[in-house]
Amino acid sequence: MTSRIGLLGGTFDPIHNGHIAIAKTAIQQLKLDKLFLIPAGNPWQKSEFTDSKHRLEMTKKVGHDLEKVEVLDIEVNKSGPTYTFETLQELHRKFPNSEFILILGSDAVAGFDTWKEPNLVKTLARIYVVQRAGDFTQDWHFDHIQMPPIEISSTEIREKVKKKESISELVPKSVNEYISANGLYKN
Repeated sequence: MTSRIGLLGGTFDPIHNGHIAIAKTAIQQLKLDKLFLIPAGNPWQKSEFTDSKHRLEMTKKVGHDLEKVEVLDIEVNKSGPTYTFETLQELHRKFPNSEFILILGSDAVAGFDTWKEPNLVKTLARIYVVQRAGDFTQDWHFDHIQMPPIEISSTEIREKVKKKESISELVPKSVNEYISANGLYKN
């Protein structure tokens, strides 16, 4: 029997309530058997990001509390840049009887043609798009997850921490506590 596995990857710097809403909605709407949260190891299109051990730990704290969700360290454990097509190839080897559904924000889809091997990505997973706040209207003819646009961004959260503003409405308590305990995003 084929299992339907959703893949929600990202820098997760930090993971936030918008990511959680996407995960829960995707599991329900797409009738997923499981959803993997996959923190990027070395996101090749970003120049600055928090150490992967912190991003992985925050993601694990969220993953423990969500039904049908598992956190994979598949990209965090790789050296060098991480590419979605390679992750998908590895997942196909590990879970050969699975259908993979890659969940992307509309901001990520807007830059999809700059990815390594975008056509291969499309053959390895069915892609569903979640609307992010902002004008990301490029239509790649992908399916859409029906939910309100995600208004939260990790960048906004990092800026709020830097300014010593509250982020309690934007992240789960466990993530907020982890950020505070580890002095993340202060400068």
